Formats: sequence, C-alpha cells, structure tokens
Amino acid sequence: MERHMFISVLLGTLALIMLGIFVLPGHEPEGPGRMPWQIEPVDGTTRVFGLTLGESTLADAESVIGEEAEVSLFRSPEGLIDIEAYFDEATMGGLKSKIVLIMALSETERDAMYHRGIRIATMGSGTRKVTLAPEDQRRVRRAPIASLTYLPRIDLEPELLIQRFGEPARRIEEPEEETVHWLYPALGLDIAVHEEGREVFQYVSPDDFGRVIQPLREGAPVR
Repeated sequence: MERHMFISVLLGTLALIMLGIFVLPGHEPEGPGRMPWQIEPVDGTTRVFGLTLGESTLADAESVIGEEAEVSLFRSPEGLIDIEAYFDEATMGGLKSKIVLIMALSETERDAMYHRGIRIATMGSGTRKVTLAPEDQRRVRRAPIASLTYLPRIDLEPELLIQRFGEPARRIEEPEEETVHWLYPALGLDIAVHEEGREVFQYVSPDDFGRVIQPLREGAPVR
C-alpha cells in the first residue's frame, strides 16, 4: 500500500515537472532547440529538435535522439508507399515522447525498396508493413527527413499550447476523430488536439504545408 502510494506521488511529481517545463518560459532544460516550441524557419524549411527538415538525415536524428530507429516501409491498399523511422523512447529537453520520421525518398526508390523487402506483414487496415533489405536500411539512414511527428507522453491543455505556440492561424475540425487541427503555416506545424487523449505534433517544411492541410480541407469544417 505504502509502496503504491509512493509510486503514485512520484509519478505525479514527474508530471508536474514536465508541465512546468511547458508552462514556465525560461525554465527549459539545457540544450537549446530541443523543445517542441523551439521552431526555427530556415530558407523555406524548418529546424526543430536540432534537425533541419529536408536536410538532416535519419543518421543525424539517431545521433541527436541517442536511439536507433525502427525503420519500416508501409504500403497502403491504394498503393501509396511511405518509409517511416520510429523512435519509441525519445527524450527531448527532458520530455519523454515517441517520434516518427517520414523519409524523403523518390517514388521510384520507395517502389524498388518495397519489391526488395525481406518480410511482409498485412495489418488490419489492409496496409502492408515491409521489413527492408539491409542495404536499403543503410540507404534510408542517409536519406533526408521529409516530416517529423512528435507524440509527447503527457496530455497538454489548450491553454498551455497557446502559451507556448500562440493562437493558430486556422483551426480545422475532424468531428469523427474528435480532433481539431491547430495550423501554423509559417512554422510548418499542425497540432492535432484531441478532446480525450494526447496531442500529436506534425512538423513539415512551410513550403510543403499545403499537402498537410489538403486532406483536412476535404469535408472538414474550418473554425
């Protein structure tokens, strides 16, 4: 009983510390550029977490995060192919999170990697998950990052997001998902704010922001 109480208090204290990092400007841990709101526009692209989208590679990300990514290829039932690098235990600026990178590879390269895959598993949605051949794993680690998705392990209130990011330029609602997308085109940032659940941050180069909001425009009301 006492042990359970101690663990509960400890977890609560850690949560408050992490929220304090979000709420109190000037109290970030050491290591500039490692917090999710520290976004630097650079020549039409974005630098976040010490990584420049479109320039920094997966190998650079693994060095910054200090963890080896799980690399997989996903082919949708419609035939669309993406190559993802997944970090399950990333800690950036003292905040624990999951991070997913989409790698910038041409359609021809992605298709060739799909056909060279050494293992294929079909997921419930019909999407195929492919384990890449070793030489393609190495090629992916030299490829630049197209987009970065950041999933913090703490739930953040809208008031805290406004304190750190300001008011979004637009809000687009996805009623079926109980989600409102907060859009910051100048930063290349889309924050998916869930009514119940944790927020999802997607970073792309501002020049590529149109492809992020295009699916949201189709049938989703703007607020």
